[in-house]
Amino acid sequence: MVALLLSVALFPVYPGVQPLRAGTIVARAILAPRDLSYESEVRTNAVRKQAADAIPEVVVLDTTVRDRQLADLERVLREVDRVRRDPALSASARESAIRGVPGTTISQDAAATLARLSPEQWDAMTAEVRAALGRTLVGSVASSEVDQAKNRAAGFFSPSLSDAERIAARELVAPLIIPTLKTDAPRTEAQRKQARENTPPVKVSFNRGQPVVDAGDQVDAAGIEALDRLGVNDGALRWPVAAGALLISIAAGVVCAVAAPMVGSLEGARRRLLFALLLAVAVLVAKSAAPFLLPDDQRRYLALALPLCAAPLAATLLLDAGAGLLMAGLLGALIAFAGVAAPGKNLGEASALEVVQFAAAMAIGSLAAVGIASRTDRGQRVILAGLAAGIGVATTASALLLLDPDRRFVDLPWLIGSSAAGGLWTAVLATFAFTLLGRMFGIVTRVQLMELGQLSHPLMRRLQDEAPGTFQHAMLVGNLAERAADRIGADPLLVRVGAYYHDVGKLYSPAFFVENFGDDPSPHEHIDPMQSNRVIQQHVTQGIELARKERLPEAIIQFIPEHHGTRLVAYFYRRAAEVRPDVSPDLFRYPGPKPQSRETALVMIADACEATARSMTDRSTERIREVVERTIRERIEEGQLDECPLSLRDLKIVADTYTATLNAVFHPRVEYPEPTRRELADRGAALPAVPRSADPARQVIVADLPLPPRPTISEDDTP
Repeated sequence: MVALLLSVALFPVYPGVQPLRAGTIVARAILAPRDLSYESEVRTNAVRKQAADAIPEVVVLDTTVRDRQLADLERVLREVDRVRRDPALSASARESAIRGVPGTTISQDAAATLARLSPEQWDAMTAEVRAALGRTLVGSVASSEVDQAKNRAAGFFSPSLSDAERIAARELVAPLIIPTLKTDAPRTEAQRKQARENTPPVKVSFNRGQPVVDAGDQVDAAGIEALDRLGVNDGALRWPVAAGALLISIAAGVVCAVAAPMVGSLEGARRRLLFALLLAVAVLVAKSAAPFLLPDDQRRYLALALPLCAAPLAATLLLDAGAGLLMAGLLGALIAFAGVAAPGKNLGEASALEVVQFAAAMAIGSLAAVGIASRTDRGQRVILAGLAAGIGVATTASALLLLDPDRRFVDLPWLIGSSAAGGLWTAVLATFAFTLLGRMFGIVTRVQLMELGQLSHPLMRRLQDEAPGTFQHAMLVGNLAERAADRIGADPLLVRVGAYYHDVGKLYSPAFFVENFGDDPSPHEHIDPMQSNRVIQQHVTQGIELARKERLPEAIIQFIPEHHGTRLVAYFYRRAAEVRPDVSPDLFRYPGPKPQSRETALVMIADACEATARSMTDRSTERIREVVERTIRERIEEGQLDECPLSLRDLKIVADTYTATLNAVFHPRVEYPEPTRRELADRGAALPAVPRSADPARQVIVADLPLPPRPTISEDDTP
């Protein structure tokens, strides 16, 4: 998950950063970050195109042109003659029809001339036209020589033609005069190809620091090529960077895979997905912001204001310090990669120092935040972790500022201000992530557990006031289960807090539960066992409702139904069976589910062991061990532990732990003798009468004996 999400986050596509295109005017000079010499494809193609264009087209005489054009002339002449001979046409209609003959551009005057020619004049003109066109197209006529050929054709007309007839004849011939030379494409392309091949490639060289494009210049195609070759074209997709992002993402995934077994909080797909998302989002923010904040030309250190430390801080709050430390280390390395890979950095010494400053400051700030958050027991202290992050960022950045040859005193206020803003936003975002993601992923955090474990919590107050017996029972169950959880590697804090709230449903009818009877008679003596069973079972369903009403985490609510599993309410079932032997035991069975985790299973066993031990008169070590082992054996035989990951080894440790703890709680106590007369006299209490001895010789009146003086305490003595 880490490798996949990071490869997406680090892929070299930057929102808001568009690659330079030909025609773009750059605002500032772009310098070459390194020495580079290469054959420019763009410049080479341009030079070779010029060489090819300098080769003229190879042309040859097309002997078919003259015959085609003469044939076309005959068609035009026949059509004009047909119109001239049509008696049905008026003079104006005849002129219009002549002008409309296809392939001609005859003027109104020429059409009038052609229409009124006599047959002899028409024959003479057509002979002149045929001769002029034939003589004109017999030689070579290039495309550039068409107008000259038309003028030459007019010069072939006989002087016997009138001026009007000469104009009409020219208009008939002119459209038919076309080039007689055609391009020999294969020979032309062969010569141009040879010219391109004979042109050597153009080599371009840049020295480090040399301007590739000056400020205010318009970038051309050659400039774009140079920027791409140098890797400084903002926003352009660079496959070496993409490959590097993939490799470092895989490396981070391998580190997480190796470290996950050593970080207990990363057990489970949800927790691992949460870790991967927090890391990927922080890296994505760093990558997206780097093109805009680095290099810092105005020296405002705005990159230090990015709340990237919020990700390790949130990981610590939601998971644990191990997850936060792992993320802090990975984040520093990934931020450094994102800073170097950002487009258009032109990394010189100062810019490289800025990237190192950015990455190192975020890593140290994250470690400081994790260190404070790992000891946080209340949500309000997250602000201290944010403050620690800001101090860590400012200290690290200030240390690296001393290495900058361009450092100035005025840089320090900007650096401190940006770091402080980043620390504040770190606390805000971590709190937001802590609240939102904790609920979204169903993760109960250590801070939440510690707050819920406070006896000042409203539900704990209600238990103390309304069901004191249940409260004491919950406290002891919590102590039992917490110690066992610590020894078998479960979550001791979750177990203790879950035990505190496992019986909150008894607040609805505390007087119906034996630990709250006191000296009062049992209310169950006067009601039906079925009704008593309903009251007892309701403490599970009502407890879930009350817990959700009080917004307890689901991880705590699970203790309420699972600490009973699907067991029988045995006492009332047996009472009901005495009256109705055929009564179904399913009516007296808790709704479940069975314990799904080691933590809820520990509370199930501790709940039964504490209740049984409290009700016994014989609380010897042997008897308590027998009760604990019998309770565990019954739960195994009933299948109540089938769905939780408790091993037989775990159960052996649990039995030993519960036995030792219950022995410590219910250890035998010595009976103290009555206070002596001297103690009573010292307290100023009334002395009891002393019985006289039967033997008068041995009779002593203790009351008549003188009492020693009371000791005095001077002002210098310490009582």
